[in-house]
Amino acid sequence: MGLTEKDLARLGTAAQKQIRDELSRRDTAKKARCLQTSAARRGPLLPEAESELEQRYYAAELWPKIMAGLVAHVELHKQFLLYPADTYCGLRLPAAHYTPDFLVTYTNGTVEAVEVKHAKIRKLQRDYIYRRRLFIEKYARPNGWKFTEYIERE
Repeated sequence: MGLTEKDLARLGTAAQKQIRDELSRRDTAKKARCLQTSAARRGPLLPEAESELEQRYYAAELWPKIMAGLVAHVELHKQFLLYPADTYCGLRLPAAHYTPDFLVTYTNGTVEAVEVKHAKIRKLQRDYIYRRRLFIEKYARPNGWKFTEYIERE
């Protein structure tokens, strides 16, 4: 038998906080178990990956953490708005976005944005360092997220 909001309202603020924290912890653990079950069924392959390098990173780094129950949620290619579309002096300015390859939420609450790139591709994408910096300053740093850049050399 669970507590209703009415039951919770009768308790003091410290008890309410403790109960809500425990419910949140249980919800996170449940999500981690669901992700673990799905990953165990699928194996270390990631069909949604856009590149072989992303698949290798998932198999080597993320899949073992998922199987250990350390990861609650993995989101691929979540797009973040850096600047909205606009016009200036008759010029159309397109929206600017940044899309990390993985956005990983761990069971302890830590969030990590992971960018996986080959060194040659990184060199070709000259605007990448600026979009990365804007993402870090606008989203990662204010929210306390980690940012990991995995660059594969030849």
